Amino acid sequence: MNLKYLFILLTAANLSGQQISGTIFSEKHLPVADARIGIENEDIGNITDKEGKYLIDITGLDKNRILKVDVNGYESFQMKVADFEALHQYDISLNKKLIEIQNVNIIPKKYVSKNFGTRNSKRGYCGYDSEDLKKIFREYAIKIKNSRKVKLKKINLNLSFFAIEKPVTLIFDIQQSAGDFPGESVVNETLKLTIAKEHIRDNTISLDVNDKSIWLNGDFFVSVRASEDFKGKLFLGGNIFAFSKNTYYRNYFGEWKKFSAGEPSINVDVLVEK
Repeated sequence: MNLKYLFILLTAANLSGQQISGTIFSEKHLPVADARIGIENEDIGNITDKEGKYLIDITGLDKNRILKVDVNGYESFQMKVADFEALHQYDISLNKKLIEIQNVNIIPKKYVSKNFGTRNSKRGYCGYDSEDLKKIFREYAIKIKNSRKVKLKKINLNLSFFAIEKPVTLIFDIQQSAGDFPGESVVNETLKLTIAKEHIRDNTISLDVNDKSIWLNGDFFVSVRASEDFKGKLFLGGNIFAFSKNTYYRNYFGEWKKFSAGEPSINVDVLVEK
């Protein structure tokens, strides 16, 4: 075969890529929305839509890498890419995760209200723009240093700028410490907040979780990301020039990375044990 035509054929085959699509279901065969599917420790992946559907490109990927599905309330799904590819049918069923929630009786005068984290809406720090796909799937987290028993009441975001024409959904998580990085989620459901621009007061967004009975001991992490159908712009305020050891971000299943400077305006209202 003429080398010129061989080169064209090989190039066309490479450009066609290798995409896998399917649907993620619960054990009751209901679609699971907002599940993150991707390659572990890589910025490669997708988030399921309202029908649980996903599309992921594995072109040129090492077949020994691990494909992972993660969503609050369900056990993680993991499989080697080569084994998953060999299935030829890519729907995934997830099992419910059982998280034991501690029953705690609040005794009057033993707990006080506190706010931990960063509050600042005057200067833009980070955020979401639906025209920038690299940022739309980014997850931000802060570390809350804590030495007492606390009950989480609200998660707050302070915004520096927003431009949304229709309701948008943000997804939050509370995670244990894994060394100095976010680890396993401590909640058994997806914490979602859907807002329209008229719901944003004083440049602040708040998710009330007082009824979730989320109790924490020691350091913990609070994270936020936008849903896959996010449209518009929404930017968090923050302290840009402050030196920080408590700010993190990742894409899909990419490894958590630290910001060396600044802190996004993520803060929490808690009850703290005296």
